[in-house]
Amino acid sequence: MMNRIQRFTMACAALGLLAGTGAAHSQEIDVTAPKQVISANPFGLILNVFNAEYDRVVSQSSTAGFGGSFITEGEEDYLNADVFWRFYPSGRPLNGWAFGAKVGLTNVPDQGTYPGYGFDINRSWILGVNDNFYVGLGFGLKRLIGADDEDFGLEVIPTFRIVNVGYAF
Repeated sequence: MMNRIQRFTMACAALGLLAGTGAAHSQEIDVTAPKQVISANPFGLILNVFNAEYDRVVSQSSTAGFGGSFITEGEEDYLNADVFWRFYPSGRPLNGWAFGAKVGLTNVPDQGTYPGYGFDINRSWILGVNDNFYVGLGFGLKRLIGADDEDFGLEVIPTFRIVNVGYAF
């Protein structure tokens, strides 16, 4: 039986897919638009939270990629690596609102490495005279599989991109 968070997540996923289906088919493909982005969080150097991503257009309304993050808390280092898929309802991949799904591994200090899955909401912009400056924001949640069997109580973790900046090409 699904709990309230799982039902909410499934409802958001269904609404995101349904809302974007018509918009994605009604627009033409922009062949001059960037098809890939490499980005990172420059504020991570100050906050001891670092993440980097590679994102590539795979269809008229979606991208796929991989990313990793590193968080230092005292002497403990949390590591995370994910592959993801993002759906852009506007039909403009890498530029606009996106709903994403992800799977990956998270290493929790003194506890182990756990597989996990999650969803996120993102907003990105392609800017600049040459349309090659990228800015992205995002937030989501990731459920760690097997973590509920442990006694450290970290079953769901937040995932976020404070502000990623990068190069679009």
